[in-house]
Amino acid sequence: MNLLRSVLFVGTVVEVCTAIVDTGYFWQVTDFHYDANYSTKGDPSKMCHFMSKGSYSNSIYGNYHCDSPWQLIQSATAAMKHIHPDPDFILWTGDSVPHVDDSTLNIEKVVQNIGNVSQHLRSVFPNITIFPVLGNHDEYPEDAYPSAPDSNYYRSILHGAHFDQLLSNDTAKQFLTGGYYTTAIHRGLRVIGLNTNLYYSQDKLTSKAEDPAGQFQWLTATLTAAKTAKEKVIILSHVPPGLFEKYTLLMWFYDKFNTRYVNILKTFSDIIAAQIYGHEHTDSFRILKDSTGSPVGTLFLAPAVTPWNSSLPGVGANNPSIRLYEYNKRDGTILNYRQYYLNLAQLIRSGGNVNWTLEYDAKDVYHLPDLNPKSLHDLALSFQGDNSALFSKYLVYNSVSQTLKPVCDSQCELTHVCSITELEKLDFNLCRSSDTSKTTALPKTTPAQRHRKPVGKMYMYIIVGLGAVVFILFIVVGIICIKRRRHFVPYRFSRFSNALSSGPIN
Repeated sequence: MNLLRSVLFVGTVVEVCTAIVDTGYFWQVTDFHYDANYSTKGDPSKMCHFMSKGSYSNSIYGNYHCDSPWQLIQSATAAMKHIHPDPDFILWTGDSVPHVDDSTLNIEKVVQNIGNVSQHLRSVFPNITIFPVLGNHDEYPEDAYPSAPDSNYYRSILHGAHFDQLLSNDTAKQFLTGGYYTTAIHRGLRVIGLNTNLYYSQDKLTSKAEDPAGQFQWLTATLTAAKTAKEKVIILSHVPPGLFEKYTLLMWFYDKFNTRYVNILKTFSDIIAAQIYGHEHTDSFRILKDSTGSPVGTLFLAPAVTPWNSSLPGVGANNPSIRLYEYNKRDGTILNYRQYYLNLAQLIRSGGNVNWTLEYDAKDVYHLPDLNPKSLHDLALSFQGDNSALFSKYLVYNSVSQTLKPVCDSQCELTHVCSITELEKLDFNLCRSSDTSKTTALPKTTPAQRHRKPVGKMYMYIIVGLGAVVFILFIVVGIICIKRRRHFVPYRFSRFSNALSSGPIN
């Protein structure tokens, strides 16, 4: 019997070893908001575009009141290339067009703007698969995606913005229907790129539609087929469901679309390994729960490259950022992520070299054993409990360390927690109106810990002895694993000179 247990244990360790070998990495980059009209002498109150009374001297890498100059985009992609030059793939989650009035744009300018970024990414990572999706600003006029499928707009993006250089022929054909697509990353793992801008509450063209561009029906059919094929799925999109943690009146989707979307996520939560979004410009996450309230999925929300100060009251600006995920290549599970950023204020003060730095390691800074839904759900609940120090860290990272001493009272704190843990408006409102001392604080001990029976000394000696044997076996197998593993240790910081390559492709 002991021999059988030892064999089973070794088999388990070998499985762990295999999982280690299958660890991979991918980048997410989002919300470039490239502004071709950015000027170092432009008035920051006018998006750094025009000279006005006074003398202005903006950094060539940007200003917190303005969108990204080309040098900032070059710097961000150069940092990605330096920190981890050979990712398995890159998720580019939309919004390449700046925050300017539609009167200053047209469809040709929008397409050219996105195309400049598209070709730049391809030039920096010529042999890496890049999965793009569209942002709400990437349409002209902004927030005006048509509800009908097969729009000429998607054809313009595919060919004019060079998405056809990033997507395969079959995937590109799907994209033409409504800006969404799916393709296999490898056997057993699939990516689904969605156009959730169709559900965005600022899009007047889709407000009365039942299923804009047929995406709900397509998504359900695609997930059903993936489940039948025993595939896991990574979903990427721009706009996330749920409510904005910094502006409680704003729900990103129309309510009817939010409910339908969340229900689809719940139905297929067993095969959805990860969800990756942008749009908010802030650093946060969301928890998907099933009908019993149990966490069954995580939505990762990465902050923006643009440092632009939001027009929404109280939201503020952020430091430019990029994110590197560590994942299980077999099933797509997110194992960890590392957030890198450029301290723009420090760069402006010093005028020195660009320094993209590791802002934080998610598992390390939040003391997490893993990034599964339950662990992250418990983390969010702890923000209202004894681990308020963790919430203080989260709040700083929420603006990518742009606001180092953010002010947040108990209601503000509760709003953050509720936006993370509740994706539906009704549940969010109930959460915000609840007595947090009763509902959100974590217990000091679990019920099992409170009712645990003492163990006799003899059994303790036996357990310790068996534990020692198991530990030795684990070390032996672990050494074998380490020899097999192709390990990647990311740089903690990267330096680049101010001399960057030439401007965008026109």
